[in-house]
Amino acid sequence: MPDGFQLFDDRLNLSLVMEDPDIVTPIGIAIDSLDRLFVLESHTHVPPKDYKGPDGDLIKVLSDSNGDGELDSMSVFAEGIHEGLNIAFSPEGHLYVVTSKEVWAYYDEDGDGVSENNKKLLGLTEPARVYAHAAILGIAFSPDGWMYISRGNTGGIAWSFQGTDGSTVSGYGDGGNIMRARLDGFQLEEFATGFWNPFDLKFDNYGRLMVADNDPDSRGPNRLVHAVQGGDYGYKSMFGGSGIHPYSAWDGELPGTLPYAVALGEAPSGLLNASLAKLPKDYQDQMLCSIWEESSIVRTNMQGNGLSVSGTTEVIVSGEEDFRPVAFATDSKGTIYFTDWVLRSYPNHGRGKIWKLTTKKDVETLEMRHMFDPFLPWEPQEKANANITSNPKFENLVQNLKSDDPFLVHATVMALSKEEFKDKLLKKIADADPAIRLGTLLALQKSGDKQVEFVVKQFLTDPVPVIRNSALIWIGSNQIAERRNDLELALNAGEVTKALFETYLETVKLLQPEFMAAYKSKEIKNSKSLKRPLPDHFLSSLVADPSKLGKIRVFALGYMEDNSSQKDLFQIFLTKENDPEIRLEIVRMLKNHPDKELANQLLEIALDPGNPELLRADAILSLSGQPLQDWERLIGLLEDEKENVQIEAARYLRSKINTASVKKAFEEKLSAMGEDNNSPLKQQLEIGLNRGVLSGRPENTDQKEWQALLASKGDGERGQRVFYSNMALCSTCHAIEGKGGDLGPDLSNVGQSKDRNMLITSILLPSHEMSPEWQGWFIKLKDGTIHQGRQIDVGETSIVIYTLAKGFVTFSKEDIADYGLIKSSLMPEGLERNLTDSDLKDLLSFLLER
Repeated sequence: MPDGFQLFDDRLNLSLVMEDPDIVTPIGIAIDSLDRLFVLESHTHVPPKDYKGPDGDLIKVLSDSNGDGELDSMSVFAEGIHEGLNIAFSPEGHLYVVTSKEVWAYYDEDGDGVSENNKKLLGLTEPARVYAHAAILGIAFSPDGWMYISRGNTGGIAWSFQGTDGSTVSGYGDGGNIMRARLDGFQLEEFATGFWNPFDLKFDNYGRLMVADNDPDSRGPNRLVHAVQGGDYGYKSMFGGSGIHPYSAWDGELPGTLPYAVALGEAPSGLLNASLAKLPKDYQDQMLCSIWEESSIVRTNMQGNGLSVSGTTEVIVSGEEDFRPVAFATDSKGTIYFTDWVLRSYPNHGRGKIWKLTTKKDVETLEMRHMFDPFLPWEPQEKANANITSNPKFENLVQNLKSDDPFLVHATVMALSKEEFKDKLLKKIADADPAIRLGTLLALQKSGDKQVEFVVKQFLTDPVPVIRNSALIWIGSNQIAERRNDLELALNAGEVTKALFETYLETVKLLQPEFMAAYKSKEIKNSKSLKRPLPDHFLSSLVADPSKLGKIRVFALGYMEDNSSQKDLFQIFLTKENDPEIRLEIVRMLKNHPDKELANQLLEIALDPGNPELLRADAILSLSGQPLQDWERLIGLLEDEKENVQIEAARYLRSKINTASVKKAFEEKLSAMGEDNNSPLKQQLEIGLNRGVLSGRPENTDQKEWQALLASKGDGERGQRVFYSNMALCSTCHAIEGKGGDLGPDLSNVGQSKDRNMLITSILLPSHEMSPEWQGWFIKLKDGTIHQGRQIDVGETSIVIYTLAKGFVTFSKEDIADYGLIKSSLMPEGLERNLTDSDLKDLLSFLLER
């Protein structure tokens, strides 16, 4: 075993084939029918000023000259390539080279290992310059004569890609995409869209095109995606690099977008169909993926999931910091070779390695396949194809729209979007089943037929919020200006969620004449820089309109940026004349708007027994973020008739326990309670006084003991206040429905993905299972200062890290002494020591209700 490596599968062997100076900054790799190893050696990937390498990239050929099984001969196949990123052999045996802007075919007519000529097949005609990691990235071939090309998001800049025959695909403000063309560069077309930077793509045994896609700044995880024709995977560059926007999705959150198959670690770079190698039998139908940032190689444990797949990853190879695996290839014997960039530095640096991964003798291996073998039959797909393409009966297709399988729904929407079904589809817009109405909307939108856009007005009045949300997105995405005055219908037709209101605001922005003109003319090169303001006084007019629903007015108030005007509105909406729902939302909002006058108003709400219990309890919670001077008046609430008011008062006063009046009140109240009393209030008093409430807990983090302790159900309403309290600190890093921080995962739907025991583990052992996208990083400056955060981005001259205190912060590399991964979670251990047993049960109930 090489030093510094761990093989987590003891049936495998890892050995070094070649290293610098013989091979430097290797990136793409491919193997021909003679088992010769072709390696793309990069010399033009942001080379430093004093770089001593050649002016162009090289493709080197490694071969076994004496038949002893070792690659002992090396020559140059081609040179002079600019910003090469990937290579692959076509079914015809020609080597195709992907650069940041073009796709070339290189020909070796006499088979001597040297290319005599080459031909450009595809290329970007704009932009003139592009960052190498945000343009053309990967290539794969299918047995039926198509080549598939992956393109990054070009940073939001307008782009156009052209084939040999003049066919083009272009975009402005869209996400990255997968395109395909014939092997000669003809018939270029878009295959799928909505990616961030899809660095590599490979087919599995069943013809599924799997794509390794990097993640945007504030969205995660990196993902392994099953790309299907016409698929939209949710990202749009026009809405910024964060990936957080009401028109964006990352895991199929929006109707019309598709989910990913497997969550990957940071910076996935290369894919390999495991069945093309001689690997242990249980690797059948899996993929291998190199995780560049985490110095590892993982296998994907995938299972069929309807018409797609889903699964998890398992690390099989892990190295130290100077292990940066990139691309894979296999020879006819099933040996795996992969390139290693070695250093974390993006610029060319003169280091590099090639490794070999094999299976030990006497290990039962899988049924090995070869690159261009016909795809195996895949029963779910075959049945779906028969239903969707071979026998497209309208009513059968419509029934598919009710499926829980998003890939079946997508395939059905694609089929229904054809002209032949238009008239029948228009009759389904008022179907009794909301799934059919939603599918009808998506199919009509997918058709691109402007003559059917009139029906979107009816969808704006649908009783189901998600359908109204989708109608707004259709209007905004297609810039249907005729519906500008109808948008408000979506707010008046029924329940209004915060997500719906956000989509409504964004749609209003997208339909402003100034924006529409600027977008159409591509007035600004970078679509992310197009300004999308709301009309003047738009939000304030919503807030001031008494005819609007209380929720709408409160939502609008939350988006206003003028704090001086907000204060007056806050004070108005807090009075008893307003709807209790409005008052409650304002009270909750004020935790993050410190002001002495507002603090006094919150105090009076908390003290007034004529107010609802929930409003009073939440007012006390919000006071924990306010500069309250007369706080001792809250001591009297320990004797209030309402239990939740007592509990919140005690929680607030715990921070004042060193004040004599508070300590005395706690002791007197506690002594008045019987020994058998184990109420939530008593627990607050005990933990405040540092008494026995924690003594009955497990001494360590034994999960079974904790699960038994927290088995009974709590109060979810109280749990919401725990979540936002200064004792739990959950909302410092986590958000629910837009309220809270974003250093950690959004927990709006956490109850769908985690059960009670998993949540307990997450609280007690935050480092036990960390999702890759929330990996912590540190930056140590030369002056000794250390900054911690997540979503690090290393550039040529600077490093950007997302921090809790300041959001994205940029540091010059000149000022940095060191940086790297934090082994433990950014979420600190021991938070449960600030919470009572009742707090923990209430918090769990609140989260499980999400």
